[in-house]
Amino acid sequence: MEKIEKGKYIISAAKSLKSFRLGDPHIAALLYATSHAGRAGLFISALRHNLNMSMERLSLLAAEEGFGMPELRQVLLPWLEENGLIHIKKKSEGNISVDSIVLTYSGLLSKVSDLFDSLDPTPEEIGCLSIVKQTSHIPTTESEVLQKVAREIGEVKAKTAISLVKNYKIIAYKVGKGLKEPILYSEKVWSRNIENVAKALTYLDKTKRDTIINFVDQVKQYQGLPEILLRRQARGENMESLLNMAIDLGLLNKTDIDMADGTRRPFLTSPHFYADLEEEFGEDMCDRVKIFLDSIRNGQHYGHPRTGRIFSPDLILRKLLNVGELGPCTAIGTDYVTSEKAGIIRVRREDISSGKCFMELVQKDTVTKVHEVVTTGIISPVTEMQPSHVREGVRFYSVEQVRAEAGDVPPNIAEAERAIILKLRES
Repeated sequence: MEKIEKGKYIISAAKSLKSFRLGDPHIAALLYATSHAGRAGLFISALRHNLNMSMERLSLLAAEEGFGMPELRQVLLPWLEENGLIHIKKKSEGNISVDSIVLTYSGLLSKVSDLFDSLDPTPEEIGCLSIVKQTSHIPTTESEVLQKVAREIGEVKAKTAISLVKNYKIIAYKVGKGLKEPILYSEKVWSRNIENVAKALTYLDKTKRDTIINFVDQVKQYQGLPEILLRRQARGENMESLLNMAIDLGLLNKTDIDMADGTRRPFLTSPHFYADLEEEFGEDMCDRVKIFLDSIRNGQHYGHPRTGRIFSPDLILRKLLNVGELGPCTAIGTDYVTSEKAGIIRVRREDISSGKCFMELVQKDTVTKVHEVVTTGIISPVTEMQPSHVREGVRFYSVEQVRAEAGDVPPNIAEAERAIILKLRES
């Protein structure tokens, strides 16, 4: 299991364990590494961006995660300093001040994973993390979970691990009417869709279920994938009905950008995208990141080389973050209207006659997150797309709006929006 992913699952499990008393004998005997490393991760997260923290403030934040003063002084602070997560400044004997130097959330998760491994975790909690991974990826029948985990740690310990994740509410499970057997799932990722998803997955044969899982996995590894790419692949394999099912059930989420010529371009994300963003940034940030991600994917897959096609999202976004602006090129004035209206970037026209524009960075946290998305876990597009000329994206439709099938924007409203954008650039 990759470090950052593992750190995320450890913290997620520790959040569930916090609902139970610290002295719980089963946690102490079988889940101690998960509990300690996960709570340490939550403590580190609380320190992010803080400077000149007093010992009093540190002790309050540590207590929130179940760490007393002796453990804070003798274990946590030395470990944090040794791993380059804090800088301790001594003001006087016994009186210290601490600066957090955690640079990225992914770096934090990686350190949590290292801490977990250093604590000699039990086979049962290794099994628990394996279950969290499986059920976060897609809701899974209990027999499938048992079979896979048993291959890793043996059947007896695998059964104990399943009992632990269920009893301590680390994962959710669904039983009863309409289901052939219990379904285990991540409530954070799948709670909105579990009723229909559970019934559909239990009645699909293995081949069809594996096909849907493959669709979800491709999008999970390449968030913001243009729907046309996956649909073309599904059609070639005579599996388009399963792709439609995955979208209808909410196993894949679709967002749209309306183009000025009346066409609509759909992009796909998996529910993991929103679940991870909500955990790190809060729900209000989700659509903002998705808007800019769709704009980048649009320029990457649909852009024309002569007007400013994106060949390397990594390089483009890194330059925007480091320098604060990009350009000049024509595509900036046409490809990023939705991001401009959301206040994520500012478009500056230098030469009206040429149509070339500059992009100025406004919301650094949004762009940073999009850069993280496009540079981690990227797979090659499933099939090649022929580049077409850039068309102006004027409106973003969120997952909820797409599912509600909102009506088209009337022509007079579209013209008004265009006028607003021009005034925005001229102000």
